[in-house]
Amino acid sequence: KKQSGLEGDAVFTALHNAFDLRTPDAIIESFIQDLVSCPAIASDELNINSFLDEVHDSLGAAVKYRQDVRVVRTPDQTSTGSGIEEHFFDDGTVFPDATAFVEKCKGAIRNGFSIALRGMEFRSEKVAAIASALADLFGQPSVGANIYFSPPRSQGLARHYDDHCVLVWQLLGRKKWKIWPNTKSILPRLYEPFHSLDGLVDDRGGRVEVLREGDIMYVPRGHVHEACTDIDEGESEVNASANYSLHLTLAIEVELPFEWEGFTHIALHCWLEEQKLVGSSGSVESRMEEQAPLFALLLHVAIRLLSDKDPTLRKTCMVAAKLPSSSKSVRSSHRSIFDEILDNIDRNCGFEDALRSVELAVKERNDEPFQWMCWLRHLPQQQQQHGRSSRIDFCDVLGPLEELLDMFSSDRERASADFADFKSRFCRRAMYDDACSEFEALLRLYRAGRTRYTKGMLALHGKRGG
Repeated sequence: KKQSGLEGDAVFTALHNAFDLRTPDAIIESFIQDLVSCPAIASDELNINSFLDEVHDSLGAAVKYRQDVRVVRTPDQTSTGSGIEEHFFDDGTVFPDATAFVEKCKGAIRNGFSIALRGMEFRSEKVAAIASALADLFGQPSVGANIYFSPPRSQGLARHYDDHCVLVWQLLGRKKWKIWPNTKSILPRLYEPFHSLDGLVDDRGGRVEVLREGDIMYVPRGHVHEACTDIDEGESEVNASANYSLHLTLAIEVELPFEWEGFTHIALHCWLEEQKLVGSSGSVESRMEEQAPLFALLLHVAIRLLSDKDPTLRKTCMVAAKLPSSSKSVRSSHRSIFDEILDNIDRNCGFEDALRSVELAVKERNDEPFQWMCWLRHLPQQQQQHGRSSRIDFCDVLGPLEELLDMFSSDRERASADFADFKSRFCRRAMYDDACSEFEALLRLYRAGRTRYTKGMLALHGKRGG
């Protein structure tokens, strides 16, 4: 969806003025000059001080190809309609000579390459402010930002889809986009392997949009798209940069804890902690009480497996979004979505499928398929229950998984029935409001960590206004 006419907007004007748009060379210098590398950080790393200690020796290092910047073009289309990218530099190239790097980028532009700079929210205070406001609006920890500069009659990135939603903001020139709808019901997830586009889109189809200066467009997650610089012959006579394109992309990357699947894991965790408190009073049957953390662990696994089939679980959970106070219907719909998810879990989360995945991991001594759980360590857990530890280390689950198998293998049929009972009790009694509170608390932790990291990177870039 495209929104036109934002060229007079105060935010757009401030961002537009942050770049020297007089000539193509001046544009390159205005966003490439004096860059440093922004080291990659794990999405669930909240201890920024520890992370900075680990990368201390590399802070302020020269930019690295692909990690920070790409210089790319897609010159020709193949028989399937999708072109093949050519890169100006080799993967992993480091650019210690900043002046030489800028000059090479200028030469690349003259040869039809586009420059894609990642992490603009770490390099520009203005972009950081926009990204932070969007993250707050959508109830997410952070929003990423990249900038793309392309010469006339060129295509930078090849046809592709993204694992996140994107807002494209045209700052200079015109860009012609072609977008195809997502034909798959299951949305792509962050960091998952990308699937081939062969046969996925019809080259004769797709929606065409031309973005002009000030226009902004939303491209949903999973929608295949490509873009090329659009030409305005009349403008080129009066403005040397007119047929070049400069646009900012704002990436709304929905991480697992903040999908509906993540919300459901949080709800299960909250309910389990409440059951521990109830159990300590002696009102819950002792055997089931002791097994509850292991049943919960298995249900976490079953919910994960369900997310490969249920489109809702992969969608953005916006219970923490900054909605107008009058949006009661939207808030009510959030609760209805959660009720539908619980109903689906009760009907379709199977004991055998979950247990088979656990058996395979234990047999191969490989907990990599369960590393997605690691973020659950940030949720509060009671230290002890009836004199024994009830905590699970979600970053090292092989031990608990082995214990789970030992406990269930002696009487698998009874374990299956007990699991079904545990699952049904959770689906009947899960507290939406408790989950919302814990979800928002986790969001604050993530956001605080991202904010500290962003401030550190901005400081390394001298808090550039651009």
